Amino acid sequence: MKLLIVEDELLIAEMLKEMLQDMGYSIAGIAKNYSQATALLQSHSDIDLCFLDINLQAEQSGFDVAGFINEKVQIPFVFLTSYSDRKTIAEAANFKPQSYLLKPFTETDLFATLEIIKARKSGQVASQAVTIKDGTSTVKIPLQEIKYLKSENIYVEVKTNAKTYLVRNSLSRFLDELSLDALVRVHRTYAVNMYHVKAISGDSLLVGDEKIPLSRMHRDVLMQKFHD
Repeated sequence: MKLLIVEDELLIAEMLKEMLQDMGYSIAGIAKNYSQATALLQSHSDIDLCFLDINLQAEQSGFDVAGFINEKVQIPFVFLTSYSDRKTIAEAANFKPQSYLLKPFTETDLFATLEIIKARKSGQVASQAVTIKDGTSTVKIPLQEIKYLKSENIYVEVKTNAKTYLVRNSLSRFLDELSLDALVRVHRTYAVNMYHVKAISGDSLLVGDEKIPLSRMHRDVLMQKFHD
């Protein structure tokens, strides 16, 4: 894969470049503003993915570059940002990024971000579904609609954008019964759908615009899953 970095802080841009090259990726270039970014995007038709800082400290922001990408070149991009508040994420989500890389980030965070993107592209999520009992009815939920699972006493909350379902079960047993690779346990009370994970940062994940805790033990298991 050939990648483009759009970042106006030179130290961060160079650090990101070195990390990506160490992972075996090719770098098409580094741009620090809108004009440099759009010029590189137009002159390099083989760019596969763009890392895009939201705040470029210029008249035109990373959102403007994202708009250009969506309109002109249609390649996936990852937003770089120091902010993970709901307002920023909601505004950024309008541009449909593949993911977010939250500053300050580590090489592990970067690796996980790229692996999540690749896993989503190669997964079978779109064709899979989960069947649960909702009261007296049986409900079939497309897997891609499930954001995360949360353990609540003797129940598991199945969280979707439209509704939260309650299943009488333990989280461990429920995950074993479903046996779906996309649903990954990240905490003693949470499992997430990797299709909806937007960022991994330290002890939390961003699922949609919600922060989900990530325990150290489950983080190690998650990283091992990627290495396997």
